[in-house]
Amino acid sequence: MINITVTRTMPFSKEEIWAVLDDFENIHLWNPGLTSSHSTSLELPTGKGAQRHCDLTPFGSFEERITEYVPNEKMVIDIYDGAKLPPIKNMGATIALTELGNQTNVSFTFKYETKGLMGKIMNPIMIKPKMAEGTENFLKGLEHYLKNGKKITRQELKKVS
Repeated sequence: MINITVTRTMPFSKEEIWAVLDDFENIHLWNPGLTSSHSTSLELPTGKGAQRHCDLTPFGSFEERITEYVPNEKMVIDIYDGAKLPPIKNMGATIALTELGNQTNVSFTFKYETKGLMGKIMNPIMIKPKMAEGTENFLKGLEHYLKNGKKITRQELKKVS
């Protein structure tokens, strides 16, 4: 299993950040890697067992479900049923929040396995660098949304360190 972890300290409380993360079906509003998302479990919009469908930019899609849920602390997500994705499988993500005074450290870990010989060959040169960039952009998009109330543009994304 390959793990990519990125952390970012944001000038917001855990509760403010969690409110955005907990709007589970609307991740597309701030994640620059997605064009759209929607709940696929209408009776359970968030919390353990909640599910959503995500459409990627520029193409591809996957399903997600929350497998661990500790409000204002941690969310673990299983990513499955991907379409038009690189040769990867068994994907998942963990988001953890740690309050640091009047700021919060947000840790995002993306994990995956490669599929077949092509996946093993492509991983170091294409897959892992792209996944690392997407993991970093996830947190940049979250912070931008918290500050501005809108999704980050490609031009703005290039300027954020």
